[in-house]
Amino acid sequence: MSSGQIKVIKIGGSIFRKENVIDIAEFVVKNFEPYKTIIVVSALGRPPYPYSTDELLRLFEEFKNNNSNCTIESKLSNQLMDISKSFVVSCGENIAAGLLAFAINYVNPLYRAIPLNAFQSGIITTSKAEDADIIDVNVTNIINLMEEKFTPVICGFQGVSKEGYITTLKRGGTDITAAFIAKIVKSQEIHIIKDVEGLKSAPPSIVPNSITIEKCHLDELAESSYNGNPIINPEAINIIQETDTKVIIRSIFSDKYTTSSKNTTPDNLVSNLSVKENVTKFAIFLPPQMKNKTQILDTSLNKIYQNRISLDFINLDIPNNIVSFIVDNNQEEKIRNILKDLSLDFKTIHKLSKVSVIGYNMRGKPGVMYRINKALLSEKVLIIQAQDSHISISLLVPEKFMKTTIKSLHREFFE
Repeated sequence: MSSGQIKVIKIGGSIFRKENVIDIAEFVVKNFEPYKTIIVVSALGRPPYPYSTDELLRLFEEFKNNNSNCTIESKLSNQLMDISKSFVVSCGENIAAGLLAFAINYVNPLYRAIPLNAFQSGIITTSKAEDADIIDVNVTNIINLMEEKFTPVICGFQGVSKEGYITTLKRGGTDITAAFIAKIVKSQEIHIIKDVEGLKSAPPSIVPNSITIEKCHLDELAESSYNGNPIINPEAINIIQETDTKVIIRSIFSDKYTTSSKNTTPDNLVSNLSVKENVTKFAIFLPPQMKNKTQILDTSLNKIYQNRISLDFINLDIPNNIVSFIVDNNQEEKIRNILKDLSLDFKTIHKLSKVSVIGYNMRGKPGVMYRINKALLSEKVLIIQAQDSHISISLLVPEKFMKTTIKSLHREFFE
């Protein structure tokens, strides 16, 4: 069997619900060849489904809240508790893989679907029990099973450390699992099965008449995911960008879909509008002395890096002694503590959203910012800051203007 013939399917929890299991099984059997397809699954459903990742994590939060008097901790005890947590949380994918394999075989026994956990799939990760990174996937068992006429249904999101313990990946880790496997087996296609029929021109919750983008460049898909669109995990895109694999985003309930690759030439000037909500802007006022200024900036950024906090909209205005950036609201307290420990003067602006206009064909095209400004001027939208890359222009706007911004830009570029 040529590795290029293999297709990888990732089925996400947003679509994977117990009432949809037979629909998903029939979709797989109808659209993909047995023994030439690798299926990677997320945990079943979203809250309040009892075996969804968030619900399993909630068990531990409830335990801590109900037993707050148990406060004796050590580095070893924390590591063991993390291992125990990953052991439980990874069960969601085990259930999903077993259930879908059962359903596929129920629909068509000739498909011979077989569930595989991280041990059986050879998914090796770093030693962190939570937020682990995949180091390698030994696909020998997967390929052997396919050559013996089985169809693997693999647990995403989970792995095994070199020490032999179950680990879990970052959120959205099933995308990463699927992308890594697709890279190793040199798959020609990776299908991302969602509850939406592809990449939309704008968030459907804000623009109900948003259109499905039929094709986009992989860089557009990456830019969209980096800027708040949950269509696919950004790290998974990084992995796919190292390959020639084509990405197909689709739903089981529609014939429409989005195709994306490094060789895809998009039709439109703008492919989509993405939004990242709930961000806070920090402005740090550096001391005017040159030596102190550069040293403190280096120390600050290093502390933020050590805390694994991602910064966005970074502006280093060194001549005016100002450094600014935005972070997700859930990281605000960590940043505050870091800056206070360094005795730095700073201010914050809350209730902001980042809206991004993304388009591969925008490169070198004049007039895009003019059209953006014209669309928002008529609605009297306040733009706090703008930033551009070679295929995107991002706007920082007050939260109260976010929906108006998206709707106005959609009218300008798509209607």
